[in-house]
Amino acid sequence: MREQLPTLQLAGVTYSSNPVYRMVIVNGQVLHEGDTAAPGLVLERIEPTRTVWAFRGYRYALPTQ
Repeated sequence: MREQLPTLQLAGVTYSSNPVYRMVIVNGQVLHEGDTAAPGLVLERIEPTRTVWAFRGYRYALPTQ
């Protein structure tokens, strides 16, 4: 499954207690929770120290730094 994951380059993350204000910049795109970064890859949650992604039935997290 790892080989099928699209490459993600996190350039910036904004976390807020209000989900409306949370966003990440990934591969030059501004994404909010629920947005699709690539086919089959959805940004599920933005947390203070990580982002949580869903890809083809699997979930994984990326640290934000």
